[in-house]
Amino acid sequence: MQLNYKASRKFSWRLFALLPFLLACTIAFGQTTKAKTPKKKKSKIEILHANDLFFDDDYGQKTKRLIGDVKIKYDQTIMTCDSAFVYSSTNSMKAYGRVHITDKEGMQLFGDSLNYNGETRLTEVRGSVKVITKEMELNTRFLDFDRINDYGYFWNGGIIYLNDKKDTLTSQIGHFYNAINEIHFKDSVRLRSEDYHIESDTMHHNTRTEKTKFFGPTTITSDANIIYTEKGWTNNKTGESEFTSNSFIITDDQQIWGDSILYNQKTDLAEMFCNVTMLDTINAFIVQGDYILHNQKDSTTLVVGMPLMTQIFDEDSLFLHADTLYSEFDSTRQFRRIKAYRKAQFYKSDMQGKCDSLVFRDEDSSIVLFYDPILWSDANQITADFIQIFRSEGRLDRMVMNDNAFINSLEDSTVQFPMYNQIKGDSMEGIFDTNALRKVFVRHNGITIYWAKEDTSGYIGMNKANAEFMTVFFDSNEVQEIILNNNPIATLHPIKDITPRMQYLKKFEWRGKERPDNREDVYNWREKEAIKEGD
Repeated sequence: MQLNYKASRKFSWRLFALLPFLLACTIAFGQTTKAKTPKKKKSKIEILHANDLFFDDDYGQKTKRLIGDVKIKYDQTIMTCDSAFVYSSTNSMKAYGRVHITDKEGMQLFGDSLNYNGETRLTEVRGSVKVITKEMELNTRFLDFDRINDYGYFWNGGIIYLNDKKDTLTSQIGHFYNAINEIHFKDSVRLRSEDYHIESDTMHHNTRTEKTKFFGPTTITSDANIIYTEKGWTNNKTGESEFTSNSFIITDDQQIWGDSILYNQKTDLAEMFCNVTMLDTINAFIVQGDYILHNQKDSTTLVVGMPLMTQIFDEDSLFLHADTLYSEFDSTRQFRRIKAYRKAQFYKSDMQGKCDSLVFRDEDSSIVLFYDPILWSDANQITADFIQIFRSEGRLDRMVMNDNAFINSLEDSTVQFPMYNQIKGDSMEGIFDTNALRKVFVRHNGITIYWAKEDTSGYIGMNKANAEFMTVFFDSNEVQEIILNNNPIATLHPIKDITPRMQYLKKFEWRGKERPDNREDVYNWREKEAIKEGD
């Protein structure tokens, strides 16, 4: 079992490094009006060249009609076209045929026609519109710019080429706000590059802060993963990104959901807040918590805030809770380990357990329990100083119990002194079949108590046996046979001769009240009850 992040290390948080170039979409007429003051004299349209010049009255206005190789200057901006109408009284103009504008910064604007209204200061470019800068190229059919509000926009579709046309951004609507350094794209926003694709409803970019915001359904797709969010932002300057509404990440082997996902590109730390869920599709387990911290450099993961890990089996699932879950690689960097610290407790329909600390080890498919471990397998209570459970193909395979190994099962609770079957030894190994305990090997100082009874007459006595080695066979959670090896001693004590002290082996404890009853009960930690003097 492992919490594998290898496919998600790339995370594609650098997706937006090219977006600052979109400032270049600010068209020529917008760049010429940086700051306006009431005292500044308005620029006049200056005619530099035309093959033919005609004076005419167009709807009562004095009009200059220019034909052939027209060249006009306005605010250090040069425009050429095939023909133009200049309205001196309103400082307006219309241009037609191969409209070409070049500004002082070297940006170029092309179009089939242009209409500039000197009173509203609105520029309208139509036809095969193209804006070219060193960084990008914009293609659209409708491009307007409001010189008073320093605001430009296109509609009915636009295509922006970036990075020597290796990257493409398209949207139905684009707005450019020079005063606040904002670019807004809306409706079917698509960004395509060699490394990633972005599809969004609405995307805002600030060219000064280099912060990009996403609104509405947004999908970011790369070879490493798929990121989905309905609200979020990324900052190219600080390296930070955050996704805050219905966000999730999908990799080849994981799916991650969280109310808020924050990533710092400079530190390679990813934080996920509130209702975080991580699904490992390779190893079939789910991790949930209120806060998850993931370090991409060393691929470690910390989970706190009511963490819960669910291991999915074919017919059942194991639910584990502890104060803290921590995932890391072993020293070989090949196998994942998941550690549960403080008050680790798990529930599975056929096995429950608790201990102070617990480790899932991928290298040998085992679960290791430390510090006062205790297991319940059907009717059996299992304790030892150290317990390790091995799994095979999603099923319990065998279990090792070292130092002070003890197995108890309740035989009869209706009598004054409850009767328990007991197995004790220095160490034991349990063998499972279809997740049920079938055989136990007891090594060194083996001792057992089990109650003998006839089917019709009830209990006939208590068997107590000692041997250096034992093999105990179980069927339907009941002891069926015990094989004693190496100095065996066995005694059957009649019922009438049994005293309460004889019924319990040294260090016997029954801790059934601590057993989790269901999956939700793993959050309910019950402290071990102290044994009173005389009990």
